[in-house]
Amino acid sequence: MPTSKSRYTPRYIAVVSLITALCVVGRYLFQFLPNIQPVTDIIIFMTLSFGVVTGGYIAILSILISNVLLGFGIWTIPQIFAYLVVVVLTWLVGKLPYLRRHLWLQAVFSLLAGYLYGFFVSLGQYPLLGGWPQFVAYYIAGLYFDTFHAFGNLVLYFILIPPLTKIIPRLRLD
Repeated sequence: MPTSKSRYTPRYIAVVSLITALCVVGRYLFQFLPNIQPVTDIIIFMTLSFGVVTGGYIAILSILISNVLLGFGIWTIPQIFAYLVVVVLTWLVGKLPYLRRHLWLQAVFSLLAGYLYGFFVSLGQYPLLGGWPQFVAYYIAGLYFDTFHAFGNLVLYFILIPPLTKIIPRLRLD
């Protein structure tokens, strides 16, 4: 009887763990800057490099583990959901070869992902806000911080991703 090769090899688990640790440490180290963190960029890069499942694992684990350090609350579930939306959208647009070949396009996408993430985290608060007008006010008030996130993503993408582009392919997940 043939045996199927599992995707979850010790190497795969180690790489996902290391990248998750990089996200957690990055989020923790940048906590003094409002909404500026390397997590979104790393999740986008890993999703483009290894697919939607790996990107999803890193997104979920990064939020859960970093929230142990930074604090759990009603925002944790919307944060996970928002990152999963970013992962799925990254996977979808990652099918475009032009995006995969151009760092600057990926960086612009990471900027847009900062706003997308902020929208879905805000949307997760909707049930607590009491209605559509309150949600709109809440979301608009948060755009200031979403802008920090978006432009932080843009700048950090150009700093973080070139070295990761050299390192990550050596870490084959097979």
